Amino acid sequence: MPPAHIDPHLLAARELLRPPAVRACSRGLEPFSRSWFEELEIKRYGPHGGWVRRVLEFTRHSNESLLMLNPGIGSDALQYQRHNTQVTVCVTPSDHPEIIRRNFDLRGLSLRLVHTTHDAGLPFDRGTFDLAYLNLLYTPPANLASQVAELYRILKPGGKIFVLAPARFDAGFWQHLVLPFRRWYRPPVHFTDAPRYSARGLRRVLAPFAEHRTAKRHLRRSELPHLWRFAPVSVLERFMGRVLILRAFKPVTAALEHLTIDSAA
Repeated sequence: MPPAHIDPHLLAARELLRPPAVRACSRGLEPFSRSWFEELEIKRYGPHGGWVRRVLEFTRHSNESLLMLNPGIGSDALQYQRHNTQVTVCVTPSDHPEIIRRNFDLRGLSLRLVHTTHDAGLPFDRGTFDLAYLNLLYTPPANLASQVAELYRILKPGGKIFVLAPARFDAGFWQHLVLPFRRWYRPPVHFTDAPRYSARGLRRVLAPFAEHRTAKRHLRRSELPHLWRFAPVSVLERFMGRVLILRAFKPVTAALEHLTIDSAA
């Protein structure tokens, strides 16, 4: 069983992109049981999170290799694995690797877990992976630029990266701007305390990559002022969604850099 100090409610709230004050599971399921993991998986990709499947392209990368950083409890890793993506999850002790391992074991699935530390580089050769997944929603690295450089290094030329980050210009930002007095009687509630990014700022961080595509998603109607709730949430989330997603590629021309480095070696 997982250590007693791990708070299942906090992990569940993070997996569902909810503030910790919101109750995640209403059926009183045993934490870290198969039913608990399955319910969180269903809710993560439910009506509010339907965008996750589309944006992260779970079904489009069969027989490709993927490196994941900050994987939560492993729900996204499961989706890739089920569609024949070769998943490697790189974890630090703060990622609770025993929880991720238990999630896979209860489904009868194998998982390649690689342990590292916050200040260490990624223990992989240059050009090892086709895909990379970086989650900045809760525990961003101390040196993001260094981690981005490492992900660039381990990706093959033409490889793709997915980045999830808290959006700076989300619903809370626009409510504060348009309705500044609302915070006096209903303070904004954020699902994370991690640094927030604008699309431009995140593209700047991922500058070594090319063909950047950004989008904002994830918004619940209950998070909006009553006057705004008449509009379709699917439209509003594109302007004030809580999660900023960036997809980009390592340039194919990076293959020349690899040849130069190999020749010099």
